[in-house]
Amino acid sequence: MAQSADLKAKIEALNKVFQFYYKENFKTLRKATDFYIPWFMGRKKRLEEFQKQYIPFSVALFLEGVRNSTLKMEGEPNEELIEALRTKLLHKSFKPDFDEYWNVIESELERNPESPKEVSDAVSALLMFKLYGPKASEPMPEKLESQRHTIASEFQVGKIHYQYSRGARIALERLLDPKFDPEFVPRAAHDPKTLNAEAAKAEAPAAEEKKAE
Repeated sequence: MAQSADLKAKIEALNKVFQFYYKENFKTLRKATDFYIPWFMGRKKRLEEFQKQYIPFSVALFLEGVRNSTLKMEGEPNEELIEALRTKLLHKSFKPDFDEYWNVIESELERNPESPKEVSDAVSALLMFKLYGPKASEPMPEKLESQRHTIASEFQVGKIHYQYSRGARIALERLLDPKFDPEFVPRAAHDPKTLNAEAAKAEAPAAEEKKAE
């Protein structure tokens, strides 16, 4: 079945968003989760195991961003667009793992439709489980900060979820209006620009107090 010009334009725009953040976040997420990967596995094997999960994980989280964006813009998720993107971005060999991530996302959305953090935390937990097995959340006796790997993973997955959702929304809005201002899309609490703004607000009163002294 031939794709419409509108669908092709959306796929092209969204593919650019996906490829940008997919490459940008590969190293940061690997480092966040690599804290808990045994060194004796060897670098090549560790990278291969991570890559096998990073691909379906990324596609699932990105498609959740597309689902969320089209829901807000069109009133309901654009299933045709989501399926077309899944076919384009995901090789069939990764489909079983993708289905696991997607099922977790759908389950969390049923329970907490207005809580993206619950979604990203659930996906992070599955990623850690797929990488390390059922003992992924157990502390390592030789490490003083035994939960660091879990906390780091949750933060990075939350950031990636936000970037995919925001990026998809901006790309789709700009197809409708090339001059669309991305500042109209709400920022997440852990977005760097938001954090910097909050830090500036906190520093301002302190500076005024010093002047008064």
